[in-house]
Amino acid sequence: MVEVMAVGHNSIQRIVHRVGEELRSTKEIASYTSWNDALETFHAKWDIQVMNHNGFAEPPAVRDRLIRKHEIMLKYFEQRYGDFYRNYDYDAPMAPVDPDMEGRIWICWWQGLENAPEIVKCCVESICHNAGNHQVTIITDQNVEQYIKIPKWVKKKQSEGIISRTHLSDLLRLSLLAEYGGLWLDATFFCTGPLSDMAFGSPMFSIKRPDYLHCSVAQGYFANYSLGCVNKNRWIFRALRDFYLHYWELNDYLVDYLLTDYLIVLAQRHNKGIADAFAAIKPNNPRCDDLYKVLDELYDESYWSKLTEDTRLFKLTWKQSFPKEVHGRPTFYAKLLGR
Repeated sequence: MVEVMAVGHNSIQRIVHRVGEELRSTKEIASYTSWNDALETFHAKWDIQVMNHNGFAEPPAVRDRLIRKHEIMLKYFEQRYGDFYRNYDYDAPMAPVDPDMEGRIWICWWQGLENAPEIVKCCVESICHNAGNHQVTIITDQNVEQYIKIPKWVKKKQSEGIISRTHLSDLLRLSLLAEYGGLWLDATFFCTGPLSDMAFGSPMFSIKRPDYLHCSVAQGYFANYSLGCVNKNRWIFRALRDFYLHYWELNDYLVDYLLTDYLIVLAQRHNKGIADAFAAIKPNNPRCDDLYKVLDELYDESYWSKLTEDTRLFKLTWKQSFPKEVHGRPTFYAKLLGR
């Protein structure tokens, strides 16, 4: 229930399906915690739906309920999967990486960039423009298995509609970073400055805005739409990938939309090396979400300067359309397309 749905996706059939999923998830959570806990997570998910429509206003009562929801969910995941985390071989040797594959920037648009919306093409172009000497690789349906091997059982669950494109994208980013390292960025990031010193200047990278919002258990301390690591830290993403695969081997539905975030936090609780690596990421890109909010407004050069003085990566969306003009004058969206 936490995802923001695109226009046209709110059909009665879809809503009924999502409510059914959440009721099933609530029952599952209750079986490992309690009904009081499970109903509290359901309430918090409803809070998130309300926040999706009110500009993510977060009153104290809602904030507290969200934080409580995350602890309940982590208790659930610990009860179900804690043994896997405890018994995992974090120190297993890693296969060497072809030097030509190191330091890449990974982006995915399954249908191919030629079929992407205008805003996605604009975002990818901005990343390429600021990539420096880092190769940008676009993953598609056609080339994905040149880079990672998708287990047959995953393909089967995908063909049956159990594993969605969104879930497969989560597996893809963890797998690419486990195999090669580098930087994963969602295709809806608009980049306004060089990426090398920011994203490749430390052992681990993610957008980090501590205590930003509490919809996710990440709470701003990381964001799975922007993840990166150097070669020696690939083991972290191997572990996260294996945890993700373990979940889907055992399940045919998603107990929470932000599953990956919970698995990352649980991994940090079980392994000090993972916890230390994420903790060492310096806060960055504090205004990551602010450009999206003004794309349909008249362009203002002074506001643009304020946005970009401490932020280079801006998360946008392809699920809405934006005007290029208001009263005959260009909007922020028009300016992005022209940059």
